[in-house]
Amino acid sequence: MSSEFTFVVEKNCPVCGKSVKVVKVKSRLAAIGVDNDYCCHYRDFNPYLYHIWVCDGCGFAADEKVFLTALSPVRRELIGNALMEHHVHFEFNEERSVPDGIASLKLAIFCAEVLKAPLARQAGLAMRLAWVYRIDGQKEKEREASEQALNLYIRSLETEHYPIDNLTDTMVMYLIGALYAELGERKKAVLYLSNIVGDKKNPITDAKLAKDARRLWQAVREQNQEESAQENAPQEQVHHTVVKKAAAKPKKKSGLSRWF
Repeated sequence: MSSEFTFVVEKNCPVCGKSVKVVKVKSRLAAIGVDNDYCCHYRDFNPYLYHIWVCDGCGFAADEKVFLTALSPVRRELIGNALMEHHVHFEFNEERSVPDGIASLKLAIFCAEVLKAPLARQAGLAMRLAWVYRIDGQKEKEREASEQALNLYIRSLETEHYPIDNLTDTMVMYLIGALYAELGERKKAVLYLSNIVGDKKNPITDAKLAKDARRLWQAVREQNQEESAQENAPQEQVHHTVVKKAAAKPKKKSGLSRWF
């Protein structure tokens, strides 16, 4: 069975061994836009809803690469017991809704935490969760997931050895800068991006990443300069504005209207 964007295959769960149906996304998708943190936007389809494969038997959830990797008996028992303890249940649906996609990513994050997966891998899952929220317009939830991804990437950069899952430390440094920019913390974004564009002794070999880092670095610096210019506006103008506002008496509200 297949649709315009996806098709169904059967795979064995690495935890319980059951043959389960999983949905794969067709490779030829044309993006209509890409954000600074590499979130891709597509017309009438969100592939991030299908990023995670879930066993409808035991509840194990992971991306394709992890799902197809054999687990040791000790790790199988560890995650199996954790899933049983939390009574995890996930029904298979060929077409996932936004809540289904969110639930699958949260479940994958839980499994990654139990198995003590690399922090960089956990961060990637949190970032994809943020992308699902972003595409769906859930701003507050997106911010929470982005902050989770940011904190995990920072901890990973400080404690883990790269490469991890095809990620280099330079790529993670860029993602941290992009996430800081997305969260409005532009000075911190510039700090991390400067480590990429300003390192002339060890220039990065990834031409696209170098170009993206410089472009974002310049854009964020310009935003910082505009903000500084507004903060340093002439004091006479500020004083005039304050006096003018003070002269106007606010209208008195009565009853419940004062709370709204």
